[in-house]
Amino acid sequence: MADTVMAEVDHDVIVLYPRSETQAGKERHKSASEAVVVNYDKALEYLGGFGPWQRRVFFPVAIPIAISALQVMGIVFLAFEPDFQCRVPLETFSELNATPAELLNVTIPWELNKDKEWERSQCKRYSYNLSDTVFNTTYEEFVEAYPAANRTQIPCDRGYQHDTSEYKSTVVTDWDLVCGDSWKVNLAESLWMAGLMVGAVVGGHAADRWGRKPVLLVALAADCVFATASAFSPNYIAFAAYRFLMGAFTMVTTLVPFVIGTELVSSDKRGLVGMVIWIYWAVAYVLLAGIAYLIRPWMWLQIAMTVPFLVCISFWWIIPESPRWLISRNRHEEAAAIVRKAAEVANVTIPDEVFHDAIPLSQEQEQAKQSETYTFIDLFKTPNLRKWSLNLFYNWMVNSLVYYGISLNTSALSGNVYLNFAMSGFVEIPAYLISIYLLDKFGRRWPLCILLVFGGVSCIVAFFIPKSLGWLTTTLAMTGKFCITATFGIVYVFSAEIFPTVVRQIGIGMASMSSRVGGIVAPFVNLLDSYWAPLPYVIFGGTSIIAGLLTLLLPETNKKQLPSTLEEGENFGKEGIVNQEPKE
Repeated sequence: MADTVMAEVDHDVIVLYPRSETQAGKERHKSASEAVVVNYDKALEYLGGFGPWQRRVFFPVAIPIAISALQVMGIVFLAFEPDFQCRVPLETFSELNATPAELLNVTIPWELNKDKEWERSQCKRYSYNLSDTVFNTTYEEFVEAYPAANRTQIPCDRGYQHDTSEYKSTVVTDWDLVCGDSWKVNLAESLWMAGLMVGAVVGGHAADRWGRKPVLLVALAADCVFATASAFSPNYIAFAAYRFLMGAFTMVTTLVPFVIGTELVSSDKRGLVGMVIWIYWAVAYVLLAGIAYLIRPWMWLQIAMTVPFLVCISFWWIIPESPRWLISRNRHEEAAAIVRKAAEVANVTIPDEVFHDAIPLSQEQEQAKQSETYTFIDLFKTPNLRKWSLNLFYNWMVNSLVYYGISLNTSALSGNVYLNFAMSGFVEIPAYLISIYLLDKFGRRWPLCILLVFGGVSCIVAFFIPKSLGWLTTTLAMTGKFCITATFGIVYVFSAEIFPTVVRQIGIGMASMSSRVGGIVAPFVNLLDSYWAPLPYVIFGGTSIIAGLLTLLLPETNKKQLPSTLEEGENFGKEGIVNQEPKE
């Protein structure tokens, strides 16, 4: 490297040129005008920030986001817990000629619930040591002979009777995941989140190393296979295992489309694209309530949620590789072919200078660049990247904790579960639309900070409202959901702009992995309401407020060029290092 000098040119292009005029150097210099070195940011000046070609790619590539919403939120209905009680040997009491209500009195005890109200026990029944002669008596004589205070209570030893008037079947009713086994539902939710964590790490590294498109296609195929298999799970263990694998691949099919979308467009359109892509999620969220209402057996519901994967077969032909990723791997000829195709779609002519923006690397240097790999460790090697990465990781964790904590607990809110679920999804649509305006008008930091703090306060206040004002509790919970939805979309955009191109997918993957910690914890935080009803929402609100305040320590990224190298990422936001995106 002693005989070369570094030449820094436009974004996503860093080259070397020879210091001495050797014969090889002359040949390389001679062919410089013929070599392909694409400047994608300059190409966008002609293609448009979000032009016809980007739209043609973006709208299909966002479809996996909608499918992911079905798979992630479907557990609310797949594992819904209808009313149930112990299965008792009613035939034993047939001689009493008692009414159904009277049979309940002698078979199921009363107990105080967490709201200090009396209700029939769901996990215990009465046990009697009776002889056959006892049943020659009437109901009144039986009650007199065995008063409630002297009856023995035992756990349900003959299984459970589930109310199937609303749900034909769920994984809870099929495998009796109630009472002492109710934790298995929360474990299945947490295993899903653990799968998302694995997918975030492995998928992020894979997409940065082998490309966005091939990793996305493999993940979609695998997700479809395991989602179908889960519908035919013979038992709980198989179901939980399939959910873990689904989570891993669903994470990839969520993150990669987002990264592709943000890498296709100019800096002033990243906020728009980053929010619009999540509207797909919100629309699918709302539609899921209707699908679950129409399809009550959980197996067929899971199959219905899997069918949309078949649409993604077309991605092989219609989704290109990210030009920015190709350029970062020094695969300029492939990037040039995509840009030329984009020009045809947009009906524009791109000048030759876009494809010959700098003197190319030597063959040895090109091979070195192509073989260069990055890991998550690169996010922590320099002070600023390390500080910003940790801040973002905590922010993602809190967003996931609060988002899933509220979303997966809609059945705890007063009112119809389908209506509450649809409303919980519907509030996300205006949240994303408003975020588009906020991102463009006020940047990233302050909207993220204010929404996190306000959402946190709403969560804390929500469950201190008297039970008689259930509508107000639901309203405040939906307000918190609105705010956390907006911040979830903003933090995706914020992260994609802070992490450099060479580690962007890794950075997003690591951030998403951090969010899965929140997702794993969320189902168990909801169980804390058995100790103190408002506690889960105090935790959700408190962590959200802290995350909002920490956001102010991050650099503003609005309308800034995406950093390409680790050096640019470390110097991001420093005056004179990364300039404003040039205006057209």
